[in-house]
Amino acid sequence: MMTLNKILSPLAGRAIRSLMPLVLLAGLSVGSVAAVSFLVQEPARDRLKQAEAAYEAARRTHSEQRAARRTEETLAVMWQALTARKEFPSLILAVADLAQRDGVAIPGMSYSLQKIDDTTAMKASMSFQVAGDYAAIRRFIHRLEIDRHYLVVESLDASRATKRLLLGEGKESVIEQVRFSIRVMTFLKPDAPKPSRAA
Repeated sequence: MMTLNKILSPLAGRAIRSLMPLVLLAGLSVGSVAAVSFLVQEPARDRLKQAEAAYEAARRTHSEQRAARRTEETLAVMWQALTARKEFPSLILAVADLAQRDGVAIPGMSYSLQKIDDTTAMKASMSFQVAGDYAAIRRFIHRLEIDRHYLVVESLDASRATKRLLLGEGKESVIEQVRFSIRVMTFLKPDAPKPSRAA
């Protein structure tokens, strides 16, 4: 302070001494504002980050639950549309009728039922050959795939067949046909339980 008094005039020295408490007060104010800011804002920022993380986790869980609920609803609709085991013979007849409507011949059909591990559904497969015009077979296969019974074409092999017809008077006609070996599968749900009568 002595060196400052020698440099400054006595009036300036008195002004500095009288302003010194205000400078100290301003310094304390700035320090207390910084301390309050650090003590109040930092925990608030931490709480905000935690709240944002919790919100994001809740939003993600909610969207996963909604997706799971939609999947369950879709599976329930598909389960209801599956053919029951006791209706499988009528499904075989429906496939044969579909082929007949499209002008496709099915000389014979074999089928198999297979139990699937740890489920109540069964896998049913039908194997058969179809012969006829290519366009008719294509329509038949398309109708099989869009059928309400959820039929899936598992395998499909094609070959060309020639058929000779005797027309009489020594003339014959050659008909080119396409022959397909088809394996179709579906799933069968268990038969509905019989309602019990209350005594």
